[in-house]
Amino acid sequence: MKRYHRLLPLATGYFGVSSALYDFDGLVVIYGPAGGAWHINIEDEPRWYRGPATVVGAGMLEMDVILGNDDKFISNIVETAKGLKRRFVALSGTPISEIIGTDLKGFARTIAARTGMPVFMVPTAGSEPYPEGASKALLALADTFMDPTAPKRPKGVNVLGAIHLSTGKEGHLEPLFQAIQEDGFELTGVLSAPRPGQDDPLEGVRQAPGAAVNAVISTSGLALAQRMHADYGIPYVVGMPVGLAGRATFLALLHGENPASPSEPERPIPYRHALIIGEPVLSYGLKFCLQRDFGVRRVDVVSVTPSESLFHESAGCVGLLAERGPADLDTDDEARIAGLMNASDVDLIVADPCYQPLLTGATTFVPLPHLAMSARIYWDMPYEYAVDKGYKYLAAQLHGTE
Repeated sequence: MKRYHRLLPLATGYFGVSSALYDFDGLVVIYGPAGGAWHINIEDEPRWYRGPATVVGAGMLEMDVILGNDDKFISNIVETAKGLKRRFVALSGTPISEIIGTDLKGFARTIAARTGMPVFMVPTAGSEPYPEGASKALLALADTFMDPTAPKRPKGVNVLGAIHLSTGKEGHLEPLFQAIQEDGFELTGVLSAPRPGQDDPLEGVRQAPGAAVNAVISTSGLALAQRMHADYGIPYVVGMPVGLAGRATFLALLHGENPASPSEPERPIPYRHALIIGEPVLSYGLKFCLQRDFGVRRVDVVSVTPSESLFHESAGCVGLLAERGPADLDTDDEARIAGLMNASDVDLIVADPCYQPLLTGATTFVPLPHLAMSARIYWDMPYEYAVDKGYKYLAAQLHGTE
C-alpha cells in the first residue's frame, strides 16, 4: 500500500474532467456528496473566480443515496444549467456513483430532454489518474460538438491536451502558440481551452476536424488524436517542445520533415545525472532540452502518471518528441521517488516544489510546478517551459543568469 507522508496523492479522474471542460461554457456536475466540487474549485481550479460556476457538486446527502432520490438531483441540475445559461452539461462519476451503481447515462438523457441542451456522461470512478478523466472528457466533447464537414485548413494545427493540471496557467503556452503561428501554421482548435482570440470557446472544437495535423502536448490529448486520425485521417505529433532544440524538432515534425541532427550545446552545464519528475509529455520535453541544449549526459524521467501509451506504435503518429531510457519509469510512490532523488549520483532535479522536502542532500533543484500535485500553491510562481522561454528559464536556474 502506498503511503504519503510529505506529499498528497495526485488529482484523480473527475479533477481531470473539470480541467478539460472548464473553459467551454458548460456545466460540469460531480456526482458526489455535498461539497464534492468544493475542493476542486477552491484548491485545484484557480480559474473559478472568472464568472458563474462551471463545476458544481451533486450535493448528495446520506438519505438521498439511501432512498435513491434521483429526481431531486436531476431537477437541481436542470434548474442550475438553465439559470446559468450553459452550453452543455457533463456528468462525471465519483466513487459514490461507482459503488451504488448510479445510471448517469440515464440521467443524461433525462436532463437533455428537460433542458434541450447537449448532455453527456464522462465515465469516471474517482480512482483513475487525472489524465484518464480528462481524456474521456475530451472524447465526449469531440463526439458532441465536432463538425465532420468543417472546411479543410492545409496549415491548420490543433493543440490537444492543454489542460491546466498538466500545463499550468494559460500564459505558459503562449510561447508555443506563437512559435506555431510564426512558422506558417494557424491554430484551428486548442483543447482544452478556447483558441487565443476566439470569442466562442466551442468554435475551435467544431472546426478541429479541418486541421492538417494535431499536436499532442500531454497524455490527456493522445486518445483524442488517435480518434481523429481514425475518423478524419489527421496525423499527429506528440511532444512538448522545451528549449531551442525542442522547438526546432517539434516544428520540423509538424511540417512532416526530418529533424536536423543535434549540434553541440552552446552553453553546456556541469551536471552529469538529472532526474525529472512530473507529467510524462512535458518531462520528456525537458529531457530532450537538457540533453540537446545543455549537454547533460544522463537524464531519467519519473512519470507520475502512466506513460506507456506514448510509446505504443500508431499509424497516425508522425513524430514523437520523447525517447524512453532504460531507467525511466512510471510511479507516484513517495518512498520510491525519494530514493531516486537521493541517489548518490543524481546532481540535478527538475520537479514541482512539493518534492523538494524529500531531498536530504544539497542536490541542485529546479522548481517546475505540476498543478495536479501542488494545486494553486505555485499557480503564480514565475517559471516557463515552452520553446525559447523554457530555455531561458532553465538557463537562468542552471547558470544563475537571466
